[in-house]
Amino acid sequence: MNVVRLDRATTAPARSEQITLGMAQLSPFGLSEQWLLRDCGDRHWGLIADAIGGSMAFRDEDGNPVYAAFCATSVSFDAAPKLGETASVHSSLFQVAPQRIGSEHLVVGPDGTLATVQMITCFLRHDETGSNRHLLRSGIGGLQDLPPAPESLIQFSETARQAARDARSSTQGDLIFEYSPNPALDFNAVGLLYFPTFSKIAELASPTQGVRKREVVYLGNVDLGDRIQVSKSGGQLLMHVGPRLIGVVQTT
Repeated sequence: MNVVRLDRATTAPARSEQITLGMAQLSPFGLSEQWLLRDCGDRHWGLIADAIGGSMAFRDEDGNPVYAAFCATSVSFDAAPKLGETASVHSSLFQVAPQRIGSEHLVVGPDGTLATVQMITCFLRHDETGSNRHLLRSGIGGLQDLPPAPESLIQFSETARQAARDARSSTQGDLIFEYSPNPALDFNAVGLLYFPTFSKIAELASPTQGVRKREVVYLGNVDLGDRIQVSKSGGQLLMHVGPRLIGVVQTT
């Protein structure tokens, strides 16, 4: 059962839900990272819709379609649940900066915390070309009463901004992988490269035996037919389309 709180004077918009962990939610290593990102991303958009009292089809004051595009995500896994267990997902929404929204999601099982997810989005729209390479900053109304983000989310936002600055000033590194996104599998309903695809590509480029923590900074998007190059620079993976940097991934 969903519980939604919108008492803006005292607390953040929030949702809590109990779920059963089945095949869709689990991998051989515990919670599925791809399921968790997709599920929490939908919760993030849903909380924004709750806050503005509308649908997830956001529009700016001129009526243009607007997307809550992800700037950065962090996923931390604490324990591996068993198939069929019940877990609770607790999600809250905050203001990180003007037109920059953050959420925190806590997945709790019978024996404690299973995973923690932090997400930060800004609002973007397509320009007249419709290209995913030319997204414009935008905004929506109704979010002025969101509470300020907690220190943990502010710190993550600053860490992500610094990672972006460092990556832009670094060399591309050694090419280790190339990937051509699949239109039916890797793009979302509005034609953007879906944000969990960045984590998928990172895992394909540098496979793990289960992720402890993964942080992704999203710096651009791609059009159908673009090919993504992945290079390794220090402990990070950098994703490019030609010379254009589109993502930075740090995996533990």
